[in-house]
Amino acid sequence: MPKFLLHGLWLSDAGLVIWAEQVEGHRIVTISQVPDGTFPPIVHSLLDDSRFRHREHLLLQTPRGKHVTLRAPVAAFVPDDAVRFLDSIVHLDGPSPAATPAQRGSIAPDLYWLLRMYAGLRQYIRAGRVSIHVPYRDGQWFAQWQLGTGLDERGWLAEMVAAAPGVLTANNPNLSEDCATTFTHWIASTLLHDSAENSSGRPYPRHDFVTSLLYGSPLRRGGASLARQVGDWNGTITAVNLQLVFIAESPDDAEEGDEGSAQPQWPVRVQVRSAADSPRPVRLTDFDGATAETLRAQLRGAIEATPLVDPSEHGAHGLSDGDWDLMLNADEIVQFVTKGASALRAKGFAVMLPRAWTTAETTSKLKLSRHEDPHDSSTVTRMGFDTLVKYDWRMSVGGVELTDEEMAQLARSKSGLIKLRGEWVLADTQQIAKSEKYLEQLNASTLKNLEAEAEAAEIRARLAEAAGSEDAEELAEKARKAREEYEHAKQSDGEGVVTAAELRQLSLEAGAEAPIEFTGSPWFTSLVGGTDRPAPERVAIPDTVNAELREYQRRGVDWLYFMSRNSLGAVLADDMGLGKTLQLLTLLAVEEANGVKTGPTLVVAPTSVVGNWAREAARFVPHFNVRVHHGTGRLKGDELFEAADGADVVITSYGTMARDVKDLSKVQWDHVVLDEAQAIKNAGTQSSKSVRALRARHRIALTGTPIENKLSELRSILDFVNPGMLGSQQFFRNHFAKVIESRAGDALAEEMSEQLQRLTAPFILRRLKTDTAIISDLPEKAEHVIAVDMTAEQAALYKALVDTMQEQLQNRKGIARKGLVLSTITRIKQICNHPAHYLGDGSPVAIKGEHRSGKVAKLMELLDTAIETDQRVLIFTQYKAFGDILQPYLSSRLGEQVPFLHGGVGKTARDKMVERFQALDGPRAMILSLKAGGTGLNLTAASMVIHLDRWWNPAVENQATDRAFRIGQDKNVTVYKIITRGTMEESIQDILDGKTQLAGAVVGQGEGWITELDTDDLAQLISYKGQ
Repeated sequence: MPKFLLHGLWLSDAGLVIWAEQVEGHRIVTISQVPDGTFPPIVHSLLDDSRFRHREHLLLQTPRGKHVTLRAPVAAFVPDDAVRFLDSIVHLDGPSPAATPAQRGSIAPDLYWLLRMYAGLRQYIRAGRVSIHVPYRDGQWFAQWQLGTGLDERGWLAEMVAAAPGVLTANNPNLSEDCATTFTHWIASTLLHDSAENSSGRPYPRHDFVTSLLYGSPLRRGGASLARQVGDWNGTITAVNLQLVFIAESPDDAEEGDEGSAQPQWPVRVQVRSAADSPRPVRLTDFDGATAETLRAQLRGAIEATPLVDPSEHGAHGLSDGDWDLMLNADEIVQFVTKGASALRAKGFAVMLPRAWTTAETTSKLKLSRHEDPHDSSTVTRMGFDTLVKYDWRMSVGGVELTDEEMAQLARSKSGLIKLRGEWVLADTQQIAKSEKYLEQLNASTLKNLEAEAEAAEIRARLAEAAGSEDAEELAEKARKAREEYEHAKQSDGEGVVTAAELRQLSLEAGAEAPIEFTGSPWFTSLVGGTDRPAPERVAIPDTVNAELREYQRRGVDWLYFMSRNSLGAVLADDMGLGKTLQLLTLLAVEEANGVKTGPTLVVAPTSVVGNWAREAARFVPHFNVRVHHGTGRLKGDELFEAADGADVVITSYGTMARDVKDLSKVQWDHVVLDEAQAIKNAGTQSSKSVRALRARHRIALTGTPIENKLSELRSILDFVNPGMLGSQQFFRNHFAKVIESRAGDALAEEMSEQLQRLTAPFILRRLKTDTAIISDLPEKAEHVIAVDMTAEQAALYKALVDTMQEQLQNRKGIARKGLVLSTITRIKQICNHPAHYLGDGSPVAIKGEHRSGKVAKLMELLDTAIETDQRVLIFTQYKAFGDILQPYLSSRLGEQVPFLHGGVGKTARDKMVERFQALDGPRAMILSLKAGGTGLNLTAASMVIHLDRWWNPAVENQATDRAFRIGQDKNVTVYKIITRGTMEESIQDILDGKTQLAGAVVGQGEGWITELDTDDLAQLISYKGQ
């Protein structure tokens, strides 16, 4: 038990004060009354009686619990001295050879608390976690430092104040605010004094504001306006540091109740996050007063946006972790998702919704079959517009086709919120309304057709009866059945009979807004049954073609001409760089020369290559009238019709085509040609649906990658050129795709694969650059996968992310689990790219010459090699954000502007960028986003290709590589694919290389298969295996 104690207080008007207590009798004494050696030596050396001339009123508690106020001698300090004193003794808060245990025991808990407060504040200050404010004191304004408003620092402050000995808070009710402002300012200004003194040779005096921050002098031009402006600036920091997050969740099974019980309640968690930290529940007791008031102000702003987030009206009332968590009923949650979320986001709040709710696309399908035999339409070889077709209306939500019962459930749910196959989904009520409108039109046509058919049958029956015909009874029976079918159709919903022309017209009327998808039996079975057809005959190439075709290109033109003349849709799937554009233009010239051309040809291409098509046409078929339909000044309506009708070739982009589909569909095209046809690989996209509404005598698809990920992509392209030839999406998925993709190596899968090849081979022509029989003068291509090490910063971020993800994974199922896995994959790849890419904080690529990313360090090595060997380089990344980080850094390092081609670059700028790179004096390197720069471009000036991040899809990566490795390339091409050692990137590469296996994993292209892994396999895949 110590005989003397050294106490410390922080008082609002005096700051740090030190006083000594004699334990026996609880007397307040001066330092001279304390025997030498009682306190640590450093204390005795810093304090003497001259320090204790100040008197302060102290509120103390006697051993019997009585509160007394004493005017006691204390050691008071000016700011600099106070900080230096605390800094001199802060080491006493822990074992130290500078003091014995007994001497350390003479330091009272209140002084130890102040030492810990000082150490914590100093750490935050050195980390830059401070801001500035302008307080008014003693009739003057001052510029002062204050503790930052982040959750980390303010939460720590609240915890510290909550743990403070009672004597501290009793003598200073504003202890929390004083520590956040005055104490912080004293420490910050003292730390800055040394650097300020070392800059005495300044050419001009410091600004008044800086002087006030450093030395505590009043502002000469201070005032309420300045204080308000600084306060507003601080508010922007607080808005970033503290942000309310509204997280809507699906109700737990326990919350849903039994059948017939009350409607389920939907939790909406109101949480708070600081900067990039994860959100955490709002518990006001966890925060200091200023932070709590900031959060209350944010909540008031959120309630102004939508009353649904008012805890007083919709609070969870103790059923949740957070003070402000909510419970909403079904109607309220739909209102929150459809209106409240956007209102909150508009006011700067973060809103997180279950992934299924935001991606549950609602689509409509008409399943068609021939009216005469609705049970078997497989014998139909062609369908005229006057053919009667039976339809069956189907709805799909989130890619799931609804049963009759589920469709009825959706119809009853006015909000569109239904539980579908165990998952809550929010259907698009606007799409449902549109679908019902289309259905009404179809029903009207159905009734008209069936009534006309019944009346005609009744007339034939009456005439036969009047004439005494032998078949009068049979005709009467047919008339009775026709009338019954008509009466039945009046009562039915979602099925009926219309003409093919009416179906076509309905699709055209829907246009770009909501093109209707039609599915049905494979009407072209006789054309794809594997029967032999004569080989194409050689066609003469007219002199109007300004090019010398290679032999394989001549064969391509022969094949295209054969397919065109027989009205068979064609897929020219030659490898990238083999001249598909030239072959197509030559076909059009041949048809013109032979007098079989019936109208203009529409070429639909990615925006990045629209200009290239126009240049190639001008080069190879200069006599053609070529019109580019793109840009803000493009023609519309009748002007477009007239211009297209007089053109040989019209070139447009997929986006423009989808927007102008109504106008473009009025033209009767001779050919509709899709370049880079993998753009319609998803049959559900607007572009994919819109191209099917264009009227054409013949359809052609050009693609170097007919299959990037799934067989359904091949089906989508073939279904465009020859509608229905592989049946409906559902039929193809169940009959072919599931078996072939999920049972690789299985005998049945091989059999089905061979069958599919027989069915599709007549319609696809594919040649590869690697086949020397096709082309023998192309240089070599070498590919290298390079593994690089993470930096310590990357490794720390990676491990923290993986740990957090594995914790969250335990509570996620179904769609939510897949969403978590996919988002984590993206974040992992961002960390592997560069910390600044993941953090999004605008931090530098390198610090003091040291690289923060192993990939960027390797990139710079490769660029150095390219400079030494005089090579040009293409640098591919999936992420525009990463390209934005690299572009200024590489431009600075290379001493020239490095172009960055991405989806946001307009057509004109893109063409100039490509032309500049291809020039002899073009830039050393070019950055390209994998999607925008991976197709259609000719960049043979480059002989080095670097993939900084991986798509895990060879088709996509090869397509990007082939911007350089194509006809016209006269140098060997070297491809580098960079992965990060010890991470998910290396694990996936090992799996694809066959070095490792995951039990039960069906490994496919892309990243979708990763979401299907069980928790153990997923942990094995993403865990960090570095040193």
